Amino acid sequence: MIVDRRKYLVKRGCEAALVELIKEAIEENSTYTRSYRIYTPSISTYGVVIVEWEYKDLQEMQASWDAWFASPATPAFFVKWDEPTKLGGGREVWNPVAHR
Repeated sequence: MIVDRRKYLVKRGCEAALVELIKEAIEENSTYTRSYRIYTPSISTYGVVIVEWEYKDLQEMQASWDAWFASPATPAFFVKWDEPTKLGGGREVWNPVAHR
């Protein structure tokens, strides 16, 4: 298993709107069945939303993202995406070595 972890920078007061947008996009994708987690700050840097998706391996991750970017709904998603987000952020892919 691998974890694709993304950090999105959010405009002031827009964390909830971004979380809802991400959840909406996942729920509208009927083929998406993987585990995911969305984090907002409690004791952390403010103005960020973290999302983690789990995949079997890098090939599955790449195929999933390729399919999503090829979807006819994706361009409309990115129009909405620009409203709550700021340029920047980051991406990390992790190999979990212990899990309970």
